[in-house]
Amino acid sequence: MTDLPHKSTTSNSLLGPPQTVPLPRASAGLQLPTTMPQKLNSKSGSSGSATGNPRNKCALKPGYSLMSWIRLCNSGADLSGTNGRVVPVTRSELAQHNKVTDAWMAIRGRVFNVTRYMEFHPGGVDELLRGVGRDATALFDEVHAWVNYPQLLGKCYIGPLKENAPGPLTAADPLTIDTRDSKPVEIVPRFDWIQQRSELTLFFYTRSFTNPGLFVRRKDSQQLVARVLLENSGHTFDFQLAGKVEWPPKAVRVGAETGKIELVLAKEEPSPWTSYGTHTSRKLDSLDIQEETYEYEVLEANDFNQDSFELSLQSVQKEILMVLPVGHHLNIQVPVDGDVIQRSYTPVDHNYLQTETNSLASSVCLHFLIKRYTNGPVSSYLHRLQPGSRVHLSSPRGGFMLSELTANRNILLLAAGSGLTPILSLIPHLLKRNTNRIESLHLFYFNKTEADIWLREKLQNLQAQDERFNCTHILSQAEEQPQRISSELLAPLFKEKQPDRCTYAAICGPSPFNTAAVDVLKSLNVMPNQMHVFRG
Repeated sequence: MTDLPHKSTTSNSLLGPPQTVPLPRASAGLQLPTTMPQKLNSKSGSSGSATGNPRNKCALKPGYSLMSWIRLCNSGADLSGTNGRVVPVTRSELAQHNKVTDAWMAIRGRVFNVTRYMEFHPGGVDELLRGVGRDATALFDEVHAWVNYPQLLGKCYIGPLKENAPGPLTAADPLTIDTRDSKPVEIVPRFDWIQQRSELTLFFYTRSFTNPGLFVRRKDSQQLVARVLLENSGHTFDFQLAGKVEWPPKAVRVGAETGKIELVLAKEEPSPWTSYGTHTSRKLDSLDIQEETYEYEVLEANDFNQDSFELSLQSVQKEILMVLPVGHHLNIQVPVDGDVIQRSYTPVDHNYLQTETNSLASSVCLHFLIKRYTNGPVSSYLHRLQPGSRVHLSSPRGGFMLSELTANRNILLLAAGSGLTPILSLIPHLLKRNTNRIESLHLFYFNKTEADIWLREKLQNLQAQDERFNCTHILSQAEEQPQRISSELLAPLFKEKQPDRCTYAAICGPSPFNTAAVDVLKSLNVMPNQMHVFRG
C-alpha cells in the first residue's frame, strides 16, 4: 500500500477443558475457554491461588482425558455412527436423539453424534445434555464461541441440518465453519490469566477466525491498558496489576485462527501473586478508535533497493505495542506545505528487513517497506527522515475478513510492486492454518524489472520449505517474454473440474492493476465473493 490460569468460575461449559492441548498436526486449532463472560463497564478482580491455576471442572474418570479423546478419534472408530457416510438430518430426526446413550446436537447447521464424547466432556454429562436433540448454536456461542468445534468433533460429524444445509458434502470433505444461516453474535472478549513465579500472562479469548488485533499502552509499572481490536469495535481493559512488571512484554501472541491473544509480562520481582490485580472493561465503537492518532519516532531508516526503503518506528515514550489484524493497515500522517496528508501502509515482520533489529525492541516497533515515488509527497518525506524524527500513526484499519478464506483450500494471491506487503501478512497464516488445511497457495508477483522485485530470496526459501506455496514472478519489462496480468496467464488456475482449482483470490497493487485483476477474474467466472481487493 503506497502513495498512489487463576480462579475460574466456569459452570456452563459446553465443550472442552480449560486449557490448550496440542493436537496431532493441528496444535493451534483447539483453544478452549476458562472463564465465564465478563460484564462490560464492570470492575473485576481475582482471588485465585498463589499460582493462579485452580480449575473448576468435573473430575473425569481415568482414561477420559482430552488426549484419550484424541486417541479415540484417531483409532478409526465409527464415532458418527454413519460408517463414514454424510447423512442430512431434519430437525425432527435430531430431536429424537436426546438421551445420554443416543445424543446428537447441531452447531451452525452441522449435526454431530456426541454420544461417545459424553464422558470426555470436562463440564460434565449434564451440561452437554443441555444441547442434545436440538440446535445448540446459541448455547455454544454463549459459553465459548471461539472453540474449534470442527476439529474437536470432526469424527462425530453426521451431516448437514436439512433446513439450513450449507451445501453437499462428501466423506472426503474437510469440516469447515459455515455461518451463512447463523445470526451474527456480538463478540465480547473474555479475560483470563495465569502466572509463573517470574511472569504473568494475560489471555483474551474472542472467537475462531475473528482475526483480532491488539493495542497495549503502558501507563506505569503496574498500570496498563489493553485493547482487543475486532471488526467493528474495540474492547478496552484497564489493568491495575498486583505487582510491578517490566516493559516491553516478554512475548505477544495473537491467534488469527483461534482468536486467542496472549500477553506475557515479566515480573520485576519474581514471586507468586495472590491475584493479578483488578481491571475495568468497556466497549468502544470503531469510529471512535479511528479518530485516535499516536506519535511515533524513527528508530531506523535505510535504503532497501534503488527506489524503496525500510522504516522502523516506535512510540515516542516506548509505551505502545500494536499488533494489527492480518491484512490490515494503518495511516502514516506527515506535514507537507502547511497541511497534513496521509498514506496507508501495512507493517511487515522484522524478519523481512535487511537491517538487524533487537528482538526484544522489535515487539514494540512497527516495520515498513516503502516504495519511494519521485512525485509522492508522503514517501519522499518519509525517505528523508532521520532517527529521532517524529510522525503520527492512525489506529489499525481495513475491511479484510479472514473468515472469508476459511472454506478455501486453493488460493491465489496477486501482488504488484509494494502491494506485496499486505499479502506477506496472509502467507504465514494460511500455510499454518489447521482448519481446512491449505492445499495450494499461488503468489503471482508483478513488477517491471528484476531489480524491482522485493524479497526474492525469502520468497524462494519459503517455496523450498513448503511445497504447497508457489511464487511466480511476472515482469512487464522483461527482456524476454514480458507479461502483464491477463486471462491467459490465470486461466490454468481456474479450470473447471480441476481438483486444485483456485476458489479465492486476494489482490493488492496500484489501482489500475487492481481493476485489471478484477476484470480478468470476472472473465474466468470468479464471483465477487471469491475475491478481495486490498485498498488503502
